[in-house]
Amino acid sequence: MVKHSKEYALSRHEFESFVEGCRQIDDEVQKQEALFIAFTAGRLGMRAGEILHMDKSWVDWRNRMIDIPSQDTCTKNEGQPCGYCKRSAKEKAERSKMTLAEARLEVIQNKLLGQLESIPGHVRKQLSTAHIVSINGDLDVSSIDSQINSILDGCETVKDREDFKESLDSMAKQYREENLKEEEDMLEKQWKPKTKNASRSIPFDWCPRAEIQLEKFFTLYDEFPYSQSAIQRRVNKSLELSVVVDKQDCSPHGLRATAATELAARGIPAPTLQQLFGWSQISTAQNYVSSSPERSQKQLYR
Repeated sequence: MVKHSKEYALSRHEFESFVEGCRQIDDEVQKQEALFIAFTAGRLGMRAGEILHMDKSWVDWRNRMIDIPSQDTCTKNEGQPCGYCKRSAKEKAERSKMTLAEARLEVIQNKLLGQLESIPGHVRKQLSTAHIVSINGDLDVSSIDSQINSILDGCETVKDREDFKESLDSMAKQYREENLKEEEDMLEKQWKPKTKNASRSIPFDWCPRAEIQLEKFFTLYDEFPYSQSAIQRRVNKSLELSVVVDKQDCSPHGLRATAATELAARGIPAPTLQQLFGWSQISTAQNYVSSSPERSQKQLYR
């Protein structure tokens, strides 16, 4: 069974043990790097990719905020995009290669639904649902065409289905062409946040230890100097030196879940949590808020 990210979150006691593991690293520079990762991920909720590309320009010291930009050119690999950005660009280019059937559904969802007065509302709703099911991966690509045809064939008020389908195919082909992305084009836009919402501002003055660690780190560096694998190595080393948590108990993403769990326990409402963490769906934030025993305890006391 696939585990939700919050299941890898550390409790407060476990997080403190993890921080103590960071402090046990012999090399002073690596210790500061590990502590930087611990607090930016485990208390401020930053993603590993965000930490990897963070530099001094992201920090608004006056307002005590980390401003994650909507786009920032990656030059970490001797002036070229790093491995993380190359992988991300390749994945985005692959995701843009949709079939004609998938393009039809995108067109229906994004362009045509409001214009199809000849199709009853319940049929438009079925078309929209087919689109949602397909992008969630629950509808095989091979069955998307038959899904659309079945919905349209059941609509008695569509006078000329063939003309409609021909028009739909024409728009779908154009949509597919317009949204096809090449890996080279994607590389020019890296680094870029995971989602549109991921471009955000994160306050850090609420956590004095995170604030102190930011100041210490940026006296050593102008930017995070290593690859994504270095982030994993620092986390693994700290877990090995912790007396409470083991290597398999957490990860950089688990630290981000730790931050979400902590802020939910402090009573942060779901919309604010969504904004702070840059999630696309508020349901992700609600999952943390609803499962917080500390929050429930505070509500009972009130």
